[in-house]
Amino acid sequence: MGAFLTHGGVNSMYESICAGVVNIFWPQSADQPLHAAYMSQIVRTGDGARPPARGGKVEGTSEAVAAEVEQVLADLGGPVGERKRKNLGIVRRKMLDDMREGGLATSLYRALINGFRGLFRTS
Repeated sequence: MGAFLTHGGVNSMYESICAGVVNIFWPQSADQPLHAAYMSQIVRTGDGARPPARGGKVEGTSEAVAAEVEQVLADLGGPVGERKRKNLGIVRRKMLDDMREGGLATSLYRALINGFRGLFRTS
């Protein structure tokens, strides 16, 4: 049993999903809070570290952060962790299927790239 403490950037999130590792999110800015909220609250495959970096201001003591992370890790060893790993497996299978040739992610990526190519064609 283990977890990946991440800011929730898309690359880190995808890599950990492919590896089957549950995330502990600590978002900082940009798309990270959205990823953390989606994966933690909707898909329920990770946990968000609560107040520390919301809004760019770190709050609390290092002891409070350590206690929170310890609690999250303890929860991962029981039924909560089992549920998160099961949900993560579902997400992982869907993501890998979508990334295969002919899958949704591959098709959308190709359409995006082809759209860019059309922007730079000269006559």
